[in-house]
Amino acid sequence: MNLNLTYTNGIRVNVTNPNNLGPYVSYTAGLAAITSLLDSAQTAFTNATVSFTLAGFAGFSDAPGLNQFNRALAARVDVYQKNWQTALNDLNTSFFSLNGSFNTGVYHEFGTGSGDQLNPVFIPQNQTGEVRLAHPSYEADIEAGDDRAGKATIRTSPASLSGLTSDWDLWVYTSSTAPIGIIRNEELILIYAEANIQLDNLSAAVNAINIIRTGHGLPVYSGAVTASALITEMLFQKRYSLFFEGHRWIDLRRYNLLSTLPIDRPGDQVWTLFPLPVTE
Repeated sequence: MNLNLTYTNGIRVNVTNPNNLGPYVSYTAGLAAITSLLDSAQTAFTNATVSFTLAGFAGFSDAPGLNQFNRALAARVDVYQKNWQTALNDLNTSFFSLNGSFNTGVYHEFGTGSGDQLNPVFIPQNQTGEVRLAHPSYEADIEAGDDRAGKATIRTSPASLSGLTSDWDLWVYTSSTAPIGIIRNEELILIYAEANIQLDNLSAAVNAINIIRTGHGLPVYSGAVTASALITEMLFQKRYSLFFEGHRWIDLRRYNLLSTLPIDRPGDQVWTLFPLPVTE
């Protein structure tokens, strides 16, 4: 997550001595280090016994389940590295399922008990103070009949601040204890589609895209069956399937499409990366 923010500014990967941290490494080297950590964890989980319970890991709390979670994360990193066949290989040992529930996965959980934390991005609808709003283009661009339209709900009156206005409340997390996905099967299906597009397995990609489309009330894909057209469709589906789960900016940056994001005020800009923390 830090590397996705700092991008080519890099991250530190050698933090063995907190008083003498290692140097920043490049984006490419950072991804390689993350892959190495995931691979070493995969080895460690083999034949391991897990003797504690993990909240949010229902169905994945034993060693085999943790390994499936591990390989799901590895597949995400694989596509960042453009290691398309490796991504498919890792999907095959994760919890990926073309016919499985979109919501199968691992989650950050929240609660009201002693020591628990509430979901920090939940805001009730139609608030007039602190708000969480969807960009108006979310609803303007969505296809008719798409049930993901419900991730943004119309306000009783628009909310405005500093020259920005929206009629739409974010409604992905609908309670103070709603879980936030770390990685879900819906993302894995879209990773499968992306890797197959890049490997020119276009029929497999169309099949995966159609699973997403029909799963949300849409007809099957009817556009051109070319790599370019399918990348556009895959990114469009990711926009709506993974809305407010932290992927859109990263995905458009990977495909050099940040310039397609809306600019709402003169002087605004779409950043490509975040600076390194001053404290470091």
